[in-house]
Amino acid sequence: MAIAAVLCLSAGLALAARGSSDTAFTTVVVQPGDTLWSIASDHYPGDDVRIRVQDIEQANGLRGPAIEVGQSLKLPG
Repeated sequence: MAIAAVLCLSAGLALAARGSSDTAFTTVVVQPGDTLWSIASDHYPGDDVRIRVQDIEQANGLRGPAIEVGQSLKLPG
């Protein structure tokens, strides 16, 4: 039982660190030369860019880093 409690606590802390699913979104429009990496770097200074790229992919239902100019992307808060 102690192991289960530790696992639940760890999962809860990980979710809290990434933010809850009820956060507000900011919308950006992809510009020429933009990548998910550059967008994440610009909008989340100081955060782990790899995690933020994953967050953006998940929020937008992307299966990878491919984006197109003019595409609207939701950025989690």
